[in-house]
Amino acid sequence: MKKLLCSIAGLSFAFAGALAARAQTPAAPPPPNLLNIETDNVKAYDFVPYNNIAEEYPALSMKTKQPSHYLALNSLTGAPRAIYLFDYDSYESMQKQTEDFIGNAAVKARFDALDAEEGKYTSEVHNVVWHYRPDLSNNPAGADLPHSHYWELVIFHMKPGHDSQFEELTKIYKEASAKIGRQNVPWATYESLQGAQDTYLVLIPMVSLKDEDAGLSSMQAFGEALGEEGGRRMDKLSDEGVISVEDNLYMVNPAASYVDPNWVKADPKYWAPKPAMKPAPKPAAAPAPKPAQ
Repeated sequence: MKKLLCSIAGLSFAFAGALAARAQTPAAPPPPNLLNIETDNVKAYDFVPYNNIAEEYPALSMKTKQPSHYLALNSLTGAPRAIYLFDYDSYESMQKQTEDFIGNAAVKARFDALDAEEGKYTSEVHNVVWHYRPDLSNNPAGADLPHSHYWELVIFHMKPGHDSQFEELTKIYKEASAKIGRQNVPWATYESLQGAQDTYLVLIPMVSLKDEDAGLSSMQAFGEALGEEGGRRMDKLSDEGVISVEDNLYMVNPAASYVDPNWVKADPKYWAPKPAMKPAPKPAAAPAPKPAQ
């Protein structure tokens, strides 16, 4: 099988270890209609000073009552990078929040100062607007987002005019997953609108990286469910329409995230840990007795 098959098969099993726990979790709200994802390429070995600055943004966002929440992720594989997921219902809401932010000169200046400090540790910043594709997603209500501390992001770069190949690949994948009892596995697919062309993003939140271990043990079953004919069809669709596939793991940085209050309520120890108590000061040593005269 081509790398495409390995990557897309990984989607099915990323949640294998967490499905039972999620059965007890209330249904998640639908994914946002639009995502603006900012990618900061961090200079080699500069993640520590970069994060020191990045972790100042949430407190400033809370203090200035910013309406746009965001999730911060740090790369575990691939090049060193941090990404931030900003969600919007529409372009109109994106416009309003942007104009309100720019219109408040005092608030903007404070964020600009942080940007300048953070910029010392980044080589590039890039933004892409993505549109949610429910027809290419699966059971997003089954995801336990507040407790998902790891994410897998799979990006498919397609040849221009070959969107139908990606749609058929997704259909074949869903059918094979159903054959092995994975029809309820959640993932969300987004299509690029601005900042990238002919690109699809599959978002896979994970409670634990143990979910990846479960996926490795299930690859054979997926291949058998796909069958030789299905495998050949996926190879053909890949050759016709796919330029490349990027598959990377990320770890949530809760200290650099500014998430919905409901997420904090669901997992307060993770999203809003109490600061460690400082040890009580030691009593001052008694003065040495004066020598006898």
